[in-house]
Amino acid sequence: MKKSYDFYLKYIKQTKYVPLSYDDFGDMLTSLDYIIIKNETEIEGLLVYLEKDYVDVNLILGKTSTFRHMLEQLLTKTKKDLRIHYQKPYPLAWYANEDMIHPNYLGVIVDSTLHKVLLDFGFKDTSIQDTYYMNLTTFKMDRTIHERLEALNNQGYDVALYNPSKHTHMTYFLDNLLSSSFKTAIENNLNKQKPYPLLIVTKDHRIMGFAGPLCIADDFRGVFSGIEILSDVRNLGLGKILFQHLCFTLKKMGARYMTLFTGRNNVAKFIYLQSGFKVAESFALMLYERN
Repeated sequence: MKKSYDFYLKYIKQTKYVPLSYDDFGDMLTSLDYIIIKNETEIEGLLVYLEKDYVDVNLILGKTSTFRHMLEQLLTKTKKDLRIHYQKPYPLAWYANEDMIHPNYLGVIVDSTLHKVLLDFGFKDTSIQDTYYMNLTTFKMDRTIHERLEALNNQGYDVALYNPSKHTHMTYFLDNLLSSSFKTAIENNLNKQKPYPLLIVTKDHRIMGFAGPLCIADDFRGVFSGIEILSDVRNLGLGKILFQHLCFTLKKMGARYMTLFTGRNNVAKFIYLQSGFKVAESFALMLYERN
């Protein structure tokens, strides 16, 4: 185990990963399966994976010359298609910049050496995900946001923290969300003894959008599970209004920064960029389909 961890520390320094502790590294290897390439004196490559619906590749590390060899071994040991995805069996944090940590390494950095090796091996990109970051300590809400919300107030719209005694139609709202994971996150939060704050968009007190639940991680990262506006009230600028209120609220709660990710073709990225976010890194999600 010590030799494996020494190898891991040597090569992890060449990446953006946040290094695991000795115990967490051992937990990852115990929880998942792995392939090791070594010569007579030292370990040269490590591939960590788990086979369920797919063979999810969690980590590839070491000398570039070992990557293809490990992938070939992986094909002989498993039966399912190989996948590199953000839904990792063992999430690994990484540095979006030197001071900001995103809790899950999403895929493979676009145009990296590993990305090129995987493409040459037969993997295909299934999507490109961009990770964004922003320093919240300097965040200020756009003046036009206040003006736009005031105009919408006259039509019965508002942005506020959820108050069950005031805001209505939560069940209808949850049933009409496009994302089932957002619905689950909201329901789980509301079932807590002390739920985290939930920012909502309302029309005459009826819930029509949300951002949250909102909390602060130990490293002062502002955390939220999702953001969505119901189709009934889109194209009014409510998405940008809600998102900037989200940033402002997290800052007031004590968050110092935020990170998030979205697909490159998702139009929501323009809201993030207009709010002051910058792209930290672009990741490819990849799939190897067996013949």
